[in-house]
Amino acid sequence: MKGKFGVALSDCIECFDNAIDELHKSLGVLRKLSRTTFVTQMGDLNTWLSAALTDGNTCLDGFEEDRKGNQLKSLKNRVLRATRFTSNALALANKLAATGLESFPDT
Repeated sequence: MKGKFGVALSDCIECFDNAIDELHKSLGVLRKLSRTTFVTQMGDLNTWLSAALTDGNTCLDGFEEDRKGNQLKSLKNRVLRATRFTSNALALANKLAATGLESFPDT
């Protein structure tokens, strides 16, 4: 791919590579929640989910000038879908942070 679209697409791929790494880190935190490190874990989780959300938005920023084309429309729809899922995950993480582990039974 050539031109601005090719550069934007390459940047978008890099953004999603970063987002995937951040989401994996987030899952790792959720799998090992601990009462003793809960506040730190929630801070890390919030940071990584927020970064993943920013990565999706940054991807879309690269295509702002080009508003035509079915492939671009499809790509934007997929990126928006991924950012909605990430936004929902961030909202749930914030709810968990506010509620705390005390609301969960010991296992």
